[in-house]
Amino acid sequence: MCRHRNLALTAYAHRLLAQGADIHGEQFRADLAKYAGELEAWRSKAMDGLRQFVQAMTERPSATLH
Repeated sequence: MCRHRNLALTAYAHRLLAQGADIHGEQFRADLAKYAGELEAWRSKAMDGLRQFVQAMTERPSATLH
């Protein structure tokens, strides 16, 4: 997942730069940090869902992912 996070951050940075962002500016760093936080929240939510699914499958093999 770390590689995918880095790819997503790189793509976002390229988009910001294409829109005229200053790579040395505070706003650029703030925007990247915010996006990194959003990616981490998504990853955490996905991992929680996966953990719940695995737990449900061990308790009830016929469980499905919702």
